[in-house]
Amino acid sequence: MLGHIITEVLEGSIADELGIKPGDRLLALDDQPVLDLIDYKYFTSLNKYSVTIQKENGEAIIFDIEQDEDEFLGLCFKDDLLKIKHCHNKCVFCFVDQLPPNLRSTLYVKDDDWRLSFIMGNYITLTNLTEKDIQRIISRKVSPLYISVHTTDPELRRKMLNNPKAGELMPLLERFARNGIDFHAQIVLCPGLNDGFQLRKTFEDLLVLYPHCLSLAVVPVGLTYHRRGLYKLHRVNEQNANHIIDDVERWQEKCLELKGTRFIFAADEMYMLANRELPSYESYEGFCQIENGVGMLAKFEREMTEILPMLPPWILDRKVSIACGVSVAPFMKKLCGMLKEKYYNLDVYIYPIHNHFFGESVTVTGLITGRDIAVQLDGQPLGDELLISRSMLREKDDEQHFLDDLTLKDVSNWINHKITPTDNDGAAFALAVLGLDADSI
Repeated sequence: MLGHIITEVLEGSIADELGIKPGDRLLALDDQPVLDLIDYKYFTSLNKYSVTIQKENGEAIIFDIEQDEDEFLGLCFKDDLLKIKHCHNKCVFCFVDQLPPNLRSTLYVKDDDWRLSFIMGNYITLTNLTEKDIQRIISRKVSPLYISVHTTDPELRRKMLNNPKAGELMPLLERFARNGIDFHAQIVLCPGLNDGFQLRKTFEDLLVLYPHCLSLAVVPVGLTYHRRGLYKLHRVNEQNANHIIDDVERWQEKCLELKGTRFIFAADEMYMLANRELPSYESYEGFCQIENGVGMLAKFEREMTEILPMLPPWILDRKVSIACGVSVAPFMKKLCGMLKEKYYNLDVYIYPIHNHFFGESVTVTGLITGRDIAVQLDGQPLGDELLISRSMLREKDDEQHFLDDLTLKDVSNWINHKITPTDNDGAAFALAVLGLDADSI
């Protein structure tokens, strides 16, 4: 049948006021068929548009909508009108290819969908776009996109992505720029492949596309133990990381002078690997790539320092433990030291969790598994409770699961201790360490 079945109508929305019901079908917006969520968002963002609805009795009704900025149509659909487009590449650094068997099935899904890039900020390679896709991106003004560039050298990009279409990147980015499509870019840095001269070339090629290329992030490649039969790669070590940061910070100075923006940013993990101080909070210019791990720690520290003066002058005696990635452990000790300076009766145990599941070269907090926490902390002094980052967990069947599918309850029972997930927010972290809630300040 034509159209899309409506599964929910949000209370107080325009559709609710018009009497549209679950079970009705959306046939068209502005007399145009709705292909997916991009069409829905585009048309319903207009001040004036029409909605064609088919009632369950077969009657078709056209509603003419005039809406203010704070109004919304309010329709929900099964699968959010999206059938995910999958990746056509075989990237030499693909993290999914490095996963061990027998994890939950969703971890092995490789999406490369331009619509999810716009809606959710997912990074895409553009290698699976059809001409129709490109025209829709331009006509619907789908912007900004988040693009995995890695290199602008056509031959090297074909090699790194293992896809002959990968070399067509720059003409496509130039076409997007000419048509007003903005994008953020990222480079997964693989030593010996896209560093050195190639990194400089990529930076200079993308800088030419500024301001439509809004920013460029450089993140270190992640390598696990499970790389059997895959392309031989080298991890980013302390020496590599320092060279990369030196280049990035030198280019930032040049960009500030020429463009008024730093433009290129190294991920927090790069600074951790280099054993260097993080840049200032202000240097991240609004944190446009924070979900890519760029500036997350500087923002976290600022949030915590801002709440410190508002915290109560004293707390009850408290002992608490924190499990985190190896790379971020020194940073966590620094923040907890700030709290301990204020509260003499606070004891904090920091436990860097070595990643035996993926390999010890994987040091980020978000990839810690439940078993690694349980094995390494079983029998350790944990105080009143163990705090972990919520980034380690995923919701499944109304329970919180780690990457290895152990639940929060499983690990809590294993170590016989209370575990409290904390949000990736410095203020929330400070309150959790002190055992306070937001009403305490």
